[in-house]
Amino acid sequence: MRLFSSDRSRAALLIVSLSLIGGTGCITASIVNSVQQKNAQRASAEMQKTRIEGYKVAASRGDLEAMTQLGLEYINGSPSLERDIPTGISLLEQAAARQYGPAEYALGWLLLNGSNRQYNGRTLSAEQLPPDPSRGIELLKRSSTRSCSPSPVFFNRFSAFDVSDIYRNSGVNSGTIRQDIPQADLWLARSILDCKYPFHTTIKYKFLGSTEAGTAAKIKALAFLLMLPASDTLAKLQASMSPADIQAAQEKMAMLRQAALESKQQYPAPPYPSQR
Repeated sequence: MRLFSSDRSRAALLIVSLSLIGGTGCITASIVNSVQQKNAQRASAEMQKTRIEGYKVAASRGDLEAMTQLGLEYINGSPSLERDIPTGISLLEQAAARQYGPAEYALGWLLLNGSNRQYNGRTLSAEQLPPDPSRGIELLKRSSTRSCSPSPVFFNRFSAFDVSDIYRNSGVNSGTIRQDIPQADLWLARSILDCKYPFHTTIKYKFLGSTEAGTAAKIKALAFLLMLPASDTLAKLQASMSPADIQAAQEKMAMLRQAALESKQQYPAPPYPSQR
């Protein structure tokens, strides 16, 4: 009986010892992770500080990209740079005045509805920047004439496509721009013809996303798809339509092409079209 009791005591002591060792290991790992995280944060802050200082130097020399980047840094604010919205807007205005597409794009969205199109960018309220939707969408249109995409400040953005969405969705759900479907279709055609964007699948889901999509939606979708290279999406849609509806789509495509061509008198195509 004593032996049994002793064995139980030893087993209990072993379990307690192992748990303490395991707990110590967890604590040690937690401390290491915390230190590594703080070191990474410090390194990131130093990189951001160095980047901002570089923007300041380049912006003082009139570099338009640096002025735009620094303007957005001021609008966002960070531990490395105190938020200063008037200074940020002033820098964007200066770069936009010199017809720099990314600055026009950034300022256009901010004036439209306070939207900051940068990843994790901070939006502005009407008190921080009074909206001017008419000027905002005009700046976005002007941005589309500089290049297809307002890079290197913004990536995976297409100005003409954004203008189309704004007209189609009434200021992208903010109501700042009256819905105008003919303008939405015109700027979608411009985006396709000038920049080969969006792709077939985007057109499909934009107009045929509903299982109840009617004949008119199919005709419009086909009109846009006919502006793009041949695809399975195009072939399948044509196969589901009557000859008369296909003819109607071809006529609509011709009308959209003509409208796009005429619009280039006021808004020329970008000089370096996308190769996408």
